[in-house]
Amino acid sequence: MTKKQDPYALPTTGPARARQLRQERIKARRAATPSAPPGALSRRFLLWALGGGVGLGLVAFSLAWPSGMPFAGYVGLGAAAVWVVGAFGLRALTARAAARR
Repeated sequence: MTKKQDPYALPTTGPARARQLRQERIKARRAATPSAPPGALSRRFLLWALGGGVGLGLVAFSLAWPSGMPFAGYVGLGAAAVWVVGAFGLRALTARAAARR
């Protein structure tokens, strides 16, 4: 170690300093980006709601399969519909609660 050099100081040049500056720019950009309002329909929410409905529908369809095809299909569609309606209902309640604040 060189005398009179702080071993805990951040580097002033080099790849470590460049990485630090890049991370600071990314954080500043994220902070400046406005987030979606609480009730907005984002791509992530739609994927979660529709994907969860498909998954739950397939599980319900599989569990009802021994009862026969028409009934199993109705059970699967019903379970998927309940999931999707429930997801959108919770989203609407979230938007309503945020509007009251």
